[in-house]
Amino acid sequence: MTNDEKPSALMSVRSALIFLCALITGVGASVLTGLARHSPYDAALLGVAAAAGAIKFFHWLIR
Repeated sequence: MTNDEKPSALMSVRSALIFLCALITGVGASVLTGLARHSPYDAALLGVAAAAGAIKFFHWLIR
């Protein structure tokens, strides 16, 4: 590799922002579900579902 070539990014900034927002949403949903005295399995399942929905939502929102 010469000095003129820059390594390419693995992911765009937009994709990283969408995944970060989805991660925060999923963790928040899991924590709130756990605080509502549901089982940890329910909290994890709800967090994954919230993160999946958040990816679709933030993909639509951030253009």
